[in-house]
Amino acid sequence: MKKRLFSTVLTGVIVIVLFITIYSNMAESKGTTLTIDQAIQSNLLQELPSDEEGSGRENPAISYRIIEEPVMGDTEGEEGHAHNHDDNDTHEEESIQPEVRTMNKKAPDFELKTLSGETVKLSNLKGKKVFINFWATWCPPCVEEMPTIQQFYEKYAKEHNVEILSVNATDLETNKEKVKQFADKHGITFPILLDEDGNASIAYEVLTIPTSIIVNEEGVVVEQIIGPVTEELLLEKLGK
Repeated sequence: MKKRLFSTVLTGVIVIVLFITIYSNMAESKGTTLTIDQAIQSNLLQELPSDEEGSGRENPAISYRIIEEPVMGDTEGEEGHAHNHDDNDTHEEESIQPEVRTMNKKAPDFELKTLSGETVKLSNLKGKKVFINFWATWCPPCVEEMPTIQQFYEKYAKEHNVEILSVNATDLETNKEKVKQFADKHGITFPILLDEDGNASIAYEVLTIPTSIIVNEEGVVVEQIIGPVTEELLLEKLGK
């Protein structure tokens, strides 16, 4: 009788312990933060492709990020881009209209290398109006606006005390050589800066490309332009 009672009590204790263990594990799992790999498997984040010259994985804080391009006309981008798109994607027949946002904040400083290896620091350009253009070779709207920016640079930049900085999202490119080939193909003569770790894009909260920033002579961001710019818009914003 005593043995049967002891066995019953022991079984009950085991059942209670198992129940508590299962409940605790379920509660912990609900509050667990996903790791990056788990997030990728859950399609919550997009993993960037590896770069032949460095993928930017060394900084875990910015190893994963997504920048989208706005939908526009049938201008074709460069082949082999790092951004994932369906080959059957179609664009609207007409180009999108740029969105201009008024701002008033101190421009985050940055120091980036150019394609030729020189260093450009934004704060050293104080006293000039600075047009900062964030772009990538695989972005069709970026390809569309490049000749416009180049034409403005040649015709009006010096006259209106404007410096143009073309910041390439290099961490989203397959390699730096593709950026150089793009510049040569399109005859770009203004400085192209390589944002190899994505920090400049992050500092300016760039979520869509092309995005352009206008910084006044005092080093203050006055406007943000989302989408491809036109010559009329550049003259309106920078030709004063």
